[in-house]
Amino acid sequence: MSDVIASDSVFSGEELQMMRTLAELIVPADSQYAVPSAADDEIFAQILSAAQDNEAQIKAALESAAEMVAAADVELTEATPLLQGQRELAPFVTIVLQNYYTDDRVMRSLGKEPRAPFPQGFEVEQGDWSLLAPVQARGKIWRDADD
Repeated sequence: MSDVIASDSVFSGEELQMMRTLAELIVPADSQYAVPSAADDEIFAQILSAAQDNEAQIKAALESAAEMVAAADVELTEATPLLQGQRELAPFVTIVLQNYYTDDRVMRSLGKEPRAPFPQGFEVEQGDWSLLAPVQARGKIWRDADD
């Protein structure tokens, strides 16, 4: 559990509620696999701690989400299709997923030992590298830094 208490938060009560609701929408609980949602108290405490380290980005993401939801005149809990793929939310989604997949319960549900990946590492199955062919065929899509 995090050492952060609610009164230490850089986020308002409304922002905290929005973060918790978004976390639930990003990773809902699944009884089939016996995993909690990302809004679970233990997981959310870790999310909140990481979010505080990225306060400006997270506040911008929350503001953007609030504007989209208000413009569509829907409740946040019904806004999943509206919010999917929104680049503005990427920093928050990243924090949610990074912290969700470090939870012991989630790791066990994936058949993994709940431990740090290093120094022992985890075996990764070889995939089908031919799936990258369309990306490689696309060629260079960036500009060099000296341009």
